[in-house]
Amino acid sequence: MEYPSRFDFFIQFKAIFNHQGKFNDYVLVNTSENFRMVAGVKAETLIGEKISKIVVERKDIFGLQDFYYNMIPGTSRKFVKYIEVLDRTYIINIFSDDRDYLILFYTDITNLKKSADRQKKDIQSKEDNLYAFEKKTEKYFKDSLTGLYNKAFFEEELLRLDTARQLPLSVVMGDLNGLKLINDAFGHEMGDKALKKVAEIIKEASRQEDIISRIGGDEFMILLPNTNEDIVARIVDRMKIALKQNPLDFINISMSFGSATKTSAEEDINKLLKLAENRMYYLKLKEGKEAKLEIINYLKKRLEKITFETKAHYDRLKAIGMRIAEKLNLSDIEKKELMLLCEFHDIGKVGIPTEILQKTASLNKEEWEDMKRHSEIGYNIIKESRDSIAIDELILLHHENWDGSGYPGLFKNEEIPRVVRIFSLIDAYDAMINDRPYKKKMTEEMALKEIEAKAGSQFDPNISAIFVSTMQESRAS
Repeated sequence: MEYPSRFDFFIQFKAIFNHQGKFNDYVLVNTSENFRMVAGVKAETLIGEKISKIVVERKDIFGLQDFYYNMIPGTSRKFVKYIEVLDRTYIINIFSDDRDYLILFYTDITNLKKSADRQKKDIQSKEDNLYAFEKKTEKYFKDSLTGLYNKAFFEEELLRLDTARQLPLSVVMGDLNGLKLINDAFGHEMGDKALKKVAEIIKEASRQEDIISRIGGDEFMILLPNTNEDIVARIVDRMKIALKQNPLDFINISMSFGSATKTSAEEDINKLLKLAENRMYYLKLKEGKEAKLEIINYLKKRLEKITFETKAHYDRLKAIGMRIAEKLNLSDIEKKELMLLCEFHDIGKVGIPTEILQKTASLNKEEWEDMKRHSEIGYNIIKESRDSIAIDELILLHHENWDGSGYPGLFKNEEIPRVVRIFSLIDAYDAMINDRPYKKKMTEEMALKEIEAKAGSQFDPNISAIFVSTMQESRAS
């Protein structure tokens, strides 16, 4: 056997066997002189003692408890052991011949172990500090909502990557279409959900080396080093496909993208960003309208599901509205406003809790205050999505009363736009002559008498008279 060349002390044991020749224990037969200097025990006092006794009565002075019962004659072992009674750490090399003897060499590594522990502790401390630094840095460079980088980090990276070795350097600017419309219709929680989903999709469709940042409310920027225009186009297409394939609660979400590529060191990076932004806004003029129209159509379908507002209801309102419009000689603009108001007046109800909309009993005060919010919600939705004809203010005011007792209570009498005064008659009349879960329908005659009774309070008295006579003429014919 080849014993270690350097050690602090050794001890040697001899195996003892019972009368049947089976191994029983080891007894100490020899130890080096310097052992007593380490242990403070005279070696001769231990000679002849069994390992089993040393382990128990000598506080395991040799560190043998963990292994000696399983020591197989003829094998060698090496391990590190802290011996508590000595307060030292040793490398212990154990050698055994085929049958009789066991010799252990002890090398003191206490100082080395302490140094290693200190280094380990220092490393752990540095790792802890690094983690704390990263978390602190994350606060300043990460967008808290999406987990993407923020504008500050984007600007830092843009400066870092604006070098010749990163060419071609491409940028992509993306803008989430219809975010304000989603916020207005469903609340900011749904808007945040849309932003998170978009962030996940963009990240999934990008490459690992691409740097993705949310730089504004609905704006995202992607830096693509060493990437030419063809590759950028493929990545953007991949994003668009992924967005189409992953709707948000059945609402299709879309983004408008603009890109630009720097191919020479002389090009101004700021002009590159401006070009990407201009291209994005150019596409958004068309795609943004399409996205908003798609959201509005979804809202109309949803409204039919959760309320009593149906296409048949809108069609009845429009039919009556056109008859009154002709009688009052409305302009073409007013006619269009009235038709749109008939179609979209209650669009804001998509933002009211379904349990309130579908309640068959009378609403309590708190529920009624919540219900009245639908005019303002509808105003915000249509204001965000309007094209050439503005009916947002008409929607806001469509529950105003002639005497000022309606809501939101901004106007009364002729301060209320004429189209709204006409619409309030048409809507009330249709509600009276059709069944609702909370109210049985009236006859047409009863409904017209109700309007006459409320002329001057709820309704414009002059328009009420024309409305009643027009509907009576219609019944007579």
